[in-house]
Amino acid sequence: MNRHLLDLAITGNVLFGGHVIEGGTVLIDDGRVFGVTEGSDGFQSKTHIRAEGKWVLPGAIDSHVHSLSYPGEGFFNSTRSAAAGGVTTIIDMPVDAPEGIADPEAFRRKTALVELESIVDVALLGSVKDETLVNIPRLKEEGACGFKLALFDTDPKRFPRVHDGHLLDAFSLIRETGLTAGVHAENDEIIKSRIERFISEGKTYPRAHCETRPYVSETESVLKALEIARAAGVRLHLYHMSCARCIEFAQYYREEGSSVTSETCPHYLIFSEEDMDTLGAKIRINPPVREKQEPGLLWSQLSKGEIDCVSSDHAPWPIERKNKPSIFENACGAPGVEILLPLMFDEGVVEGRISIDILSKVLSENPAKIFRLFPKKGTLAPGSDADIVVLDPGEKWVIGAEKMQTAAGWTPYEGREITGAVETTVVRGKIVFREGEVIGEKGYGCFVRPLS
Repeated sequence: MNRHLLDLAITGNVLFGGHVIEGGTVLIDDGRVFGVTEGSDGFQSKTHIRAEGKWVLPGAIDSHVHSLSYPGEGFFNSTRSAAAGGVTTIIDMPVDAPEGIADPEAFRRKTALVELESIVDVALLGSVKDETLVNIPRLKEEGACGFKLALFDTDPKRFPRVHDGHLLDAFSLIRETGLTAGVHAENDEIIKSRIERFISEGKTYPRAHCETRPYVSETESVLKALEIARAAGVRLHLYHMSCARCIEFAQYYREEGSSVTSETCPHYLIFSEEDMDTLGAKIRINPPVREKQEPGLLWSQLSKGEIDCVSSDHAPWPIERKNKPSIFENACGAPGVEILLPLMFDEGVVEGRISIDILSKVLSENPAKIFRLFPKKGTLAPGSDADIVVLDPGEKWVIGAEKMQTAAGWTPYEGREITGAVETTVVRGKIVFREGEVIGEKGYGCFVRPLS
């Protein structure tokens, strides 16, 4: 029986080591998990959250967040959203306006912003451009948890394409750091030429976004990344995969011995191209949503452990960047960090598509492992950071933009009723969200370096 006065205890259905301890308790002291015990007595704590019948899970890690692509969001808004959604760590993308994070000076400026503004913890990626390969080892020294490279020319300054002539060198340098090389994999030539033709023919309706980015524009690029990564021996991560065929390719290379992981997002698991007719630019996302059979195929792969993680790809553009008459004039991306966990619980666990253990793996444990944050993050093991979410599995609620913390002011899931609500979010032992209110302080969140 432990008589040490702990800081916090949380009792509920605790997911620990892949098993559920009904009525178990997570013991927390000095910002870390002190232990996990069966039952709710035999200890003393300053605060005891009794959440019997509710899930007590490792805090979610959203491995794909854009806090600064649109400067009006910033870390304060994105991490408020994270806290409200049970996300205790975000991994922020390095494609910030105006020129991205491809050098140590820019990285240090961003780190300072994290410490000044964030409510939850933040890990940072470095970006890679053709002319900045020399900065790869320097960005690792600054604390980058991985790198992101574009195989599609998203923006000439913020996120330019890394051309094939530099890609092998970049992957080889990243291999030497021991970190992961993540790619946005789309074929630049196929897409750009089709968009040019569609615009000239006046085909600017919503589904034209999908039609100008056919499956092959993604699958070809994924195969190129896999083959060059295999040659370089680098750990490869495939961001925001929209179709099952890409996951099959990743599985093939993994079985051959390559170190490769993959990610998908809720919008690829929920929407299809038919939804473009009603939602339009609100789901203009790269790669695009696919044909109506694709979500079911992705769920099947997710249930079998073939997809490693699910992220929001949170891109909170204001609505004025989403209401242009031509689909091609609108910004790509949608807000989502706040509803990542509830959506995945509702569509996955409640609907019987995945288990609660798989949910926790793809939202916590696996992203922590991919980006070298485990076991500090992503688990409730003793000594790990006390990052915890309490989820009420029975609460029904309706998604509405007016309830959300992001600066975007809209959501493609507006009016959707879901089952499962975040009740409490704890970051390093401190409650930052409780019963509908963000109570964490600006600047409490810290910059997280990868573990060696």
